[in-house]
Amino acid sequence: MAECQDRALNHAHKTVHKKHDSEGHVHFSAEQLVEHDLEIIVKQGGEDKLDVHLGFLQFKHLYEVRFCIQDDLGEDLDYDPLQNLHVKIEKVQPTEDGTGHEILVNFNAHKEKLLTEFITLKSREDKSRSITLVLHARVLGKGKGTPALKNGIHCTRVEWDEDSDVSDWQGFQ
Repeated sequence: MAECQDRALNHAHKTVHKKHDSEGHVHFSAEQLVEHDLEIIVKQGGEDKLDVHLGFLQFKHLYEVRFCIQDDLGEDLDYDPLQNLHVKIEKVQPTEDGTGHEILVNFNAHKEKLLTEFITLKSREDKSRSITLVLHARVLGKGKGTPALKNGIHCTRVEWDEDSDVSDWQGFQ
């Protein structure tokens, strides 16, 4: 859990400097690419809202996603397990330093392109206090490549593709 705070602090204190070439392409240094590509980014998205950027995922894959948030909702949180059919909260526990929570969710990359899913966490002590997590992912379709997953994201299952070219049916003869 301490690693959650370390990652958040490291990301918050560094800025990304980019360089443009004569053709307008953007180039990042190798250090910036490694740092940027490896961590789930959690940013304040407004009052009572956090944007959680998961990076690239693959269509019809299920992922276990673990990340930390900073909040003042208290130790125990409630959530509606039926709020979102594509994101299932598995575990919410306070961080060791008491400044937030470590969140574990199962995330279903159910459609291609930009995928945005919402989940709301509420304070058990004061029901009027809540925070909405907005999970953002870019989902690559079949044949579009295999993404490098960020730290804290693990593929747990691949949904069977019924339209696959692989079949045991021999056709009409």
